[in-house]
Amino acid sequence: MRDTIDFGIDLGTTNSAIAVVEEDGGATVIKNNDGWDITPSAVWIPKPGVVHVGRRARERVQIDPDNAVAEFKLEMGLADVSKRFVKAGTTLTPPQLSAEVLRSLRADAAHHSGSPPAAAVITVPAAFSLNQNKATLEAAVQAGLSAACPLVQEPTAAAFAYGFHDADDRAYWMVFDFGGGTFDAAVVSKRDGDLRVLNHAGDPYLGGKLIDWAVVERILAPAAAAEFGLADFRRDNPAWRVNFAKLKWLAEEGKMQLSRRDAIELTTELTVSGGDTETFEYTLRRDELDRVAEPFYARAMNLCRTALAEGGLNAGDIDRLLLVGGTTLAPGLRERLADSRDGLGIALDTSLDPTTVVARGAAIFASTVRRPDPPSFQPAVGEFALQLAYEPSVTTTTPVVAGKLHAAAPVDWTGYAVTLGNPDGQPPFRTGRVALNAEGAFLTEVAVDPHRTSRFTVELTDASGAPQKVSPDSLSITHREVEFGGARLTHSLGIQLADRAFAPLLRKGATLPTRAREVFRTAAALRRSDAEAVVRIPVVQGERDRADRNRLVGTLEIRPLDVRIDLPAGTEVEVTFEVDASNLVTVVADVPLIQAQFEAEINLDDVRTPQADELATALAEAEQRMAALHESRASDVPQVRERLQRLDDEGTLTTAREQVRAAAVDAGAAATAEDRLREVQAQLDDIEEAADQPALVRELRDLLAEAGRLVSEAGHPADRTTLADLGQRADEAIGSGSSARIRAETERVTEFLIELERRQPGWSVRLFYALCEQQGRMQPSGEARTLVRNGKEALAAGDERALDAVNARLVRLLPREEQPKIIGLVGR
Repeated sequence: MRDTIDFGIDLGTTNSAIAVVEEDGGATVIKNNDGWDITPSAVWIPKPGVVHVGRRARERVQIDPDNAVAEFKLEMGLADVSKRFVKAGTTLTPPQLSAEVLRSLRADAAHHSGSPPAAAVITVPAAFSLNQNKATLEAAVQAGLSAACPLVQEPTAAAFAYGFHDADDRAYWMVFDFGGGTFDAAVVSKRDGDLRVLNHAGDPYLGGKLIDWAVVERILAPAAAAEFGLADFRRDNPAWRVNFAKLKWLAEEGKMQLSRRDAIELTTELTVSGGDTETFEYTLRRDELDRVAEPFYARAMNLCRTALAEGGLNAGDIDRLLLVGGTTLAPGLRERLADSRDGLGIALDTSLDPTTVVARGAAIFASTVRRPDPPSFQPAVGEFALQLAYEPSVTTTTPVVAGKLHAAAPVDWTGYAVTLGNPDGQPPFRTGRVALNAEGAFLTEVAVDPHRTSRFTVELTDASGAPQKVSPDSLSITHREVEFGGARLTHSLGIQLADRAFAPLLRKGATLPTRAREVFRTAAALRRSDAEAVVRIPVVQGERDRADRNRLVGTLEIRPLDVRIDLPAGTEVEVTFEVDASNLVTVVADVPLIQAQFEAEINLDDVRTPQADELATALAEAEQRMAALHESRASDVPQVRERLQRLDDEGTLTTAREQVRAAAVDAGAAATAEDRLREVQAQLDDIEEAADQPALVRELRDLLAEAGRLVSEAGHPADRTTLADLGQRADEAIGSGSSARIRAETERVTEFLIELERRQPGWSVRLFYALCEQQGRMQPSGEARTLVRNGKEALAAGDERALDAVNARLVRLLPREEQPKIIGLVGR
């Protein structure tokens, strides 16, 4: 019986695989019934009760799309998505479809090992969101696996495979994981036996599938439409659904063949106008494929550069680029990656099969995780149950094993002892008799063989030396040179506030498991009499200051079910987020007012597919913003020009257009379009901010000059020191290129300028009248009217202190960018 999970599954968009760590410690990829290492992630249900998974299903997708489906991984976590199998009269959700793939892999494992695994480590993209991770775990449970299956990020699993395979003791690696549906880049450090993911960047909708569809829409479909005179030949036109399924198959097959050839003849039968069938032939060349794929390659490499920059590294610091995923088989991509000028210029490592390396790494990780079987500590009379505590995978050859015995009735443990032995060890090992303490517990050191799995027997004897029946009566420990340094949080996690600002509770890069607590206040009352009362707060993942530029992954729902009294608006609620090693989140809310704690629920089951018309509107807005920036003088600013060029190089809007067009018929395309458009809008925010930066710099310089004039006319010696410090900080902020830092220093100089101006005769009065002229720009307007009235009363009473207080509050009611200007205006 295995003590550790040992099975690892790569549940991929295009293909899946399962591997197992054998008794000798090596990882073996388990072949399916076709003799393949990989199983296509496709399901075909031709009639009720008959389900095909794998090669046969994948072949049917192109000719029978009503009853076969593939690439459903990109739709995981979308509550409103399902696939109808017409002939079988059944409907399956993406988690249910993934469960069918997992069942098939379990069956292959049962054929290999004699019984299906009860648990497995399942890999997910590092860029997956909370709802997608949760849907993956649901699929595992539906497939008959344990709910305690660990989820491991794909680049981490790949790093495991390389780390345990490679002899280097000190190195920096980058995992370049370009799969069928997702892309992940991870910076990995291997130091003195410690394997650690330092940083990562990724895109959950950047994969080979996008390249396939780009080949269809930009090459094959136009050629077919021109040759056969096909009208309105579009992917979203239901009349051509089967034709586009066939062209998609051609694109995928052609792409794979071009990894070994310079050109490939593609042939398929297409239905033309009138229902006739014609043979479509096209010679696809490698340079055509590379030209179409180039924007996707560029985006992947830019994400790598982002991961490096965030980690304070550059390409020269990385020893090797570990290629993972089927897309990395493309010669064009490999040539681009190796190019030191236009690519990454990092030495490529292709020593492991990129299509199975994730499954291998997942299995190796699984061999370090104890089986999640629930322990039974209720032994029968005359028997003993053993609760063990030890690390199943170690880097030392003298690990510690602890345990505690349980019996059906109270036992005097005096004289009882355990003995652990490994008769097959080199040399054989056996402890002496290890006495139990008064609670029936023990602790002992054992010796394990280097680079092997050592299996120990456990013998229990009573005070007379008679052997007793104990369960379990064995354990195994594997010695390895490398151990994992821990998973990291892949995205910052927090909530959206009422003003759309993002309030992160946990920051990207935090070592998992982790937790954080924040205090919020309720915006509305919670009344026990209202059964529908609930506080809903959007939960988002991402790094943007604007919450709506990040990804919505669920809703934090706080219900007053256990509240003893009504809670008024503004009640403090302490919210604690906890994230486990699988990136799964739980939340606890505490209400100090009533000293009550209750489970708050993050609803991950209501994330839905964006509507096609809403995506079209968002696309039009992004295109207008992009065009305006290209046409404006701001495009002459080097930073603006560079960022616009990056968007163009990555073909972001082109991809968004294609995915928006397909959104009505493909939920995966809709999700991809939403993600792309959100990214475009966020980047345009940054570009527009960069375009405004020259004006921000001029404003900061002008304020410093005004402050300098006042200091020279009537400043104190301390003022000159303060001014010099502000000048240095301003230069540093401008040099950083950060608009946020420039604005922060502008606020500092403004505060200093106000202090200087306040010393001038009549300053408070002049400022008040200037603010009155700007009253129409203040929000909220009601508060502004009240403050103006209070200011006039202070003027009449000659109360300068009260007038200063009114001025300070009026300034804050102006738009942020106008606040420094009013100070400078009054100063002149």
